[in-house]
Amino acid sequence: MARENRGRATNAEPERTALGRLLTLTVGAPAAGGTFVARHEGRVVFVRGAVPGETVVARLLEDSRNSAKARFWRAETLEILDPSPDRVPSVWPQAGTDGVGGAEWAHIGLHAQRRLATEVLQDLLTRAGVSTFEVQEAQVEPAPHDTDGLGWRTRVRLTRGSDGLLGMRGWRSHEVRPVGENPLAADEIRGLGLPELEYAPGVEAVDAVAPSTGRPAVVLVGERLDAREVTVPAGLEDVDLAVLGSGGLTPLQGDGMVTEEVQGRRFRVGATGFWQVHRQAPEVLTTVVLRLLEAHEGETVWDLFGGVGLFASAIADEVGAAGRVLSVEGDKRAGALAAENLAETPQASAETGDVTDWVRAQGAGADRVVVDPPRAGLGPELMGLLCERTRERIVYVSCEPSTLARDLHVAEESGWRIEDLRAFDLFPHTHHIESVAVLTPAS
Repeated sequence: MARENRGRATNAEPERTALGRLLTLTVGAPAAGGTFVARHEGRVVFVRGAVPGETVVARLLEDSRNSAKARFWRAETLEILDPSPDRVPSVWPQAGTDGVGGAEWAHIGLHAQRRLATEVLQDLLTRAGVSTFEVQEAQVEPAPHDTDGLGWRTRVRLTRGSDGLLGMRGWRSHEVRPVGENPLAADEIRGLGLPELEYAPGVEAVDAVAPSTGRPAVVLVGERLDAREVTVPAGLEDVDLAVLGSGGLTPLQGDGMVTEEVQGRRFRVGATGFWQVHRQAPEVLTTVVLRLLEAHEGETVWDLFGGVGLFASAIADEVGAAGRVLSVEGDKRAGALAAENLAETPQASAETGDVTDWVRAQGAGADRVVVDPPRAGLGPELMGLLCERTRERIVYVSCEPSTLARDLHVAEESGWRIEDLRAFDLFPHTHHIESVAVLTPAS
C-alpha cells in the first residue's frame, strides 16, 4: 500500500528487523534480469517488485546480509512509499513479495513492461558496441492480439514442497510457494487443478503441457519413481500421463508425446522436450524467420539448434525440391524427432551432434543460415565460423538479449552488418523477450 514519501535513504545503517535489513530506496532504470537499479551509499542495489521512479522500502536478501564488501546487493520490495503511474494491481498476487518467481513484472502495466524491456534491449546493444543498426529502432512488440498477457504459457513445471503440496520456487530461493490461480498458464493446464491432487510420495515435480492439438499431457517427475508402482492420480484419468524417473520416461496413458501444429504442419514433440512456451510463439517466429531469411529456390540453408524441425520444415517449402535444408540439433531425442518430422520432406534432413563441431567440419558453406541457440548464445567461435561460411544472410533467433548483443558485435567485427532486428514480448509479465536479427555481409 502506498504511503507518504519518506525520501531517499540516509547514510544510516539499514534498519534491522525480524525480516532482515530494510532500506528506503528511490528506484531507477531497469536492469537485465527483471530487477531495477537503486543505490545505497554508493552501492548498487538490484530491487525486485519495484517500478522506476518509485520510492520503496526493500528488504535485503539473506545472501546479501553479511556481504558488506559486495559490489552490489539484491533486495525485494516490501512497501511502496511513492508509487509509479505504471504500477497496477498485480495480475498474479502470489508472484509478489515472498512469492513465486517467474512473473517479476506482474505489478506493471503491459505497455510499460514492453517499454522497459525495450530500454534493456537497447542498453545491452549499446554496451556491446553494436554499430551497424540504429539501436533506437529496436522495439519490443506484443504477440498479435495479446491484450492482457494471460493464459499464454503452454508448459508449466510445479515442484513439490516439504509439506507435500505443489507450487513454484520463490525468487532466488529453494522454498516452494503456492501458485494460486497461476494466471499465466493456459486454461487447459489450470483446469487440471494440479496443486490440489494427491500424488505418490516419490513425486518431486509435475510437468504439464497444453499442446495445440490433442489433450493435455502430464509427467510425474521423481528420481526414485518406479513407473510400475505408480497409480494414476484421481483427476488425471483423461490426460496423457507419463512417469520420468532415473530410468527415463515411461508412458502410463498415451505415448509420452504431444503433437503441435503450426501453419498446417504437424510436429511430434516429447512431453518433456523443448517447444516454444507461448501459444503464439511458433507461428510468430516462423513467419518472421521466413520473411527475414528470404530463401530462394535451389539454395542450401542450415537450421542450427533446429530442435524438432519447426523452422526447417517451413524453409524446405521455400527452397523447393532443388534446394537443401540441413537441421542440426545437439539433443539426441529432439534430433531424432526432427528426422521423423522431416521424413516426408526429401530436401530436408536432420543430424544430431555438437553444432560448432558440425559447422567446423563442413567443407562447403551455406547460402543462408538460421540459428536458435539456448540462452548462452552462439559464442565468438561459432559466430565467427558462420560469418566465414555463410554466403548471403544469417537469421539469429534469441531468447537472451545479452548474449545476442555480444554475438551481433562479433559478427560486425567479422565484416557483417545487422540489417534488421525484431523483438517480441512472448513472456508477458516477465522480463524475458524473444528477438530475431538478420545479418548480411557488409560489402
